[in-house]
Amino acid sequence: RDDLTLSAEARRDLCALLEEGTLFTVASARSVTSIRTILGDIPFPLPIVEFNGAFLSDYRTGRHEVVNSIPAPLAREAFSALAAAGCEPYISSFDGTRDLVSYRRIANEGMAAYFAERVAFKDERLRRVDDLAAALDGGTVCLTVIERGERLDPVHASLAAAFGDRLVLTSYDYRYFPGWKFFTAHDRRATKDQAIALLKKSRGLEQAELVVFGDDVNDISMLRAADRPIAVANAKPEVIAVAGEVIGPNNEDSVVRRIRRDTARRAGSREAAR
Repeated sequence: RDDLTLSAEARRDLCALLEEGTLFTVASARSVTSIRTILGDIPFPLPIVEFNGAFLSDYRTGRHEVVNSIPAPLAREAFSALAAAGCEPYISSFDGTRDLVSYRRIANEGMAAYFAERVAFKDERLRRVDDLAAALDGGTVCLTVIERGERLDPVHASLAAAFGDRLVLTSYDYRYFPGWKFFTAHDRRATKDQAIALLKKSRGLEQAELVVFGDDVNDISMLRAADRPIAVANAKPEVIAVAGEVIGPNNEDSVVRRIRRDTARRAGSREAAR
């Protein structure tokens, strides 16, 4: 929901669906640390997709099955371009043992809001460094800039011209802090659709029907890859444009309720066929 909670009804139904064998997981721009803080102890049977596909990870332990990091020379090149544009990024990385989020200074209110959320979540990845560029040598998976939209949009356009064929560059609204936007740079392998394809292959699910629920622009690639792409009613217009179905809004637990109805309908059809 908009307040970063899962209702008691949604939690109960989701756990019941998983116990019944429903193959459901989460694909998010967030880290496993943030996802666990929001969703709690839910027994996902499949890996989750975090950082928009930079990681394919075990939900309970946080162990990464797949890591799509940006090659160090390319990460340094992109960092230099951001610095030249006056942007101060957070650098998310995996050093082979730990997930880290490095920052040098909190440069604006948007960065401060993100930092406060991380602190509230007791996020142990945070570390302040004097030399932010040095953090690029530790397996960079994402460069994140938080800025006002009017300042960030031309930066995105400039980097897209320079790196659009080598990096996945995404901008989206900071939903919980209106007026501010996120800009992220990932390795070109780090997209939700590619991560889901790897997940299906690793679990022998290539022939399984893929049903996807989405609401923001970073969901478009996986919606396009889905057998059944579904948007919630409060999704961005460009997301609704690629969805084959629109359900109720997220604040009404519409995703879990839609899965529950679909599961009950299929069970009824199997029973009738006996």
